[in-house]
Amino acid sequence: MIKKERKQRLVYSILRLSVLPITILGIILTAYSQSSVREGMIFEVEKNLSGIAHNLISLYNMMDAGDFSYENGRVMKGETDFTSDYRLLDDIKNDTGADVTIFIGDVRCLTTLVNKEGKRLTRTRVNDVVRKIVLEDGEDYFSHNIDVVGASYFGYYVPIRNDDGRIIGISFAGKSVKSIHTSINYMMQGNLIICLFVIVLAGFLCNISAQRMVATIQGIKNYLARLAHGDFSHKMPEQVLERKDELGEMGEYALSVGYSLEEMISRDPLTKLLNRRAGRIQLENRIGQKSFTIVMGDIDFFKSVNDTYGHEMGDEVLCYVAGELRNMMSDIGFCVRWGGEEFLIGYDGDASLMREMLYCFQKKLQQKKFCHEKKEFTITMTFGVAEYGREEDFEKTIERADELLYYGKEHGRDQIVMDSVMAGAWKAGSLS
Repeated sequence: MIKKERKQRLVYSILRLSVLPITILGIILTAYSQSSVREGMIFEVEKNLSGIAHNLISLYNMMDAGDFSYENGRVMKGETDFTSDYRLLDDIKNDTGADVTIFIGDVRCLTTLVNKEGKRLTRTRVNDVVRKIVLEDGEDYFSHNIDVVGASYFGYYVPIRNDDGRIIGISFAGKSVKSIHTSINYMMQGNLIICLFVIVLAGFLCNISAQRMVATIQGIKNYLARLAHGDFSHKMPEQVLERKDELGEMGEYALSVGYSLEEMISRDPLTKLLNRRAGRIQLENRIGQKSFTIVMGDIDFFKSVNDTYGHEMGDEVLCYVAGELRNMMSDIGFCVRWGGEEFLIGYDGDASLMREMLYCFQKKLQQKKFCHEKKEFTITMTFGVAEYGREEDFEKTIERADELLYYGKEHGRDQIVMDSVMAGAWKAGSLS
């Protein structure tokens, strides 16, 4: 099967699926919030200016209950002359930041607005739109962008009525568009910073989550890849099995598949030890290993066990020996049913330590009593031990171990024959 080259990393795909929608949503929310801030600010400006314009009329009424009039260039309120009295208007501007004006008719008579020379902009007139809505129709009027002697203003106009209900003038409150836009932009920048922070934080958290998810998937992938190459020694990472989500379930399913495949492909159906094919894979995985020992072992006179006690008893003997060898080599090597009553042991260490373990195994085996139809018998095993040299291949090491095994078979059995003992073998019980 041809393996396709895949250059795209899963973490980037997950980040695109998670961060991209968040980013798009963040942009939409930012744009919406910016629009909402702008509309909200304009609404607040309108409400604020409306209050100032109405309060301006109320304050003048408190100072003099009479009607406004404009006589001989003088602004009168009842009996009070306000022509040059700007204290009230200036106080309102200082307190609120808004420019205020009193129009008599359509003429600006009292105002806080000044020109470049600092002179108050009196004797100017409102435009036709304001005149129509406020003076003629008697309605309040708010403008987002009204020209006040060359400058753009947010302006609120309120009709001034005398006691008889007749409209005599206009109360105006306004703030420059520039100053309002500065405030709006300041608030929008704050919102933008918050939105960007949320997007970055969400992206960061998504990245952490994606990295963990990909690490878990990578663990499952590596496990399955080793299975695909026939290596059943690789363990599923704990971080996969500890997860409580679907990825954890995938890991458990993959593990189950591995166990099933191992049983079918790499295990001897009777003894559950590795078969020869799986044993060779284990050997290939240890090519170049600094310290490694191969042992060939054989049950002595096994044919007579089958002939005397039957094949079922022979199978029981094989399973017992296999189980004890498997327990002995747990986490330090592996055991293979090489064929019939012959076993191969791979030990991740040197030959001297292997010899000591085999000696203990032989003593235990000698003490084991097998029983068949009230008849007891014992068995022994002979072993050939060869230490792997990195300059040779494993076939050569296996051949040496096999030669040592048959040397022991020909010289009395129940022996452990070492690489260095071709001149003489030692029997179990004479460890020296």
